[in-house]
Amino acid sequence: MLPRIVACALALATVMQAAVLKTSAQENVDAYACRYIEAPTAEPFGDREGQGISVRDYSCQVTQGPLSGGVLTARAVWEMDESGGKLLLGGGVIRKPGALAVIQLSDGKLEYVLANGDVTEVRTSGRGVYLLASGGAAPLSGKSFTYVTKTTEPGQFYFEDKRQ
Repeated sequence: MLPRIVACALALATVMQAAVLKTSAQENVDAYACRYIEAPTAEPFGDREGQGISVRDYSCQVTQGPLSGGVLTARAVWEMDESGGKLLLGGGVIRKPGALAVIQLSDGKLEYVLANGDVTEVRTSGRGVYLLASGGAAPLSGKSFTYVTKTTEPGQFYFEDKRQ
């Protein structure tokens, strides 16, 4: 009987430790469900074939993190070519009752995922910073992060940042 109790206690301790580690790791993660305000398009720009500029306005519901329940309105401007894109500027404002934060995105890279020669998904990654934050978001002010996005369905994408 005692060996069984000890084995159960050890198993429970292992499960609890894994849950605590997972929770700790996710404390610095913010997640967003986003949708483009207008369909992203690229305008010709420059002198290279396939070179263009794309202005993407989007709105996101914050689904995880200290600003959960808030709304991000943002803009990203990309220099595009046939292989993907490079972020020229990006950022936005997150609003939640009692809290406000301004983010700036940088070092962004956009990649196409292809299937049978067709673009099926767009993924981006880069760095960012909470330039300033107030109210309930004040502890985020000055915090840097890395981010990734991926297409979830046409006109929509998932945005996740991991604060440093």
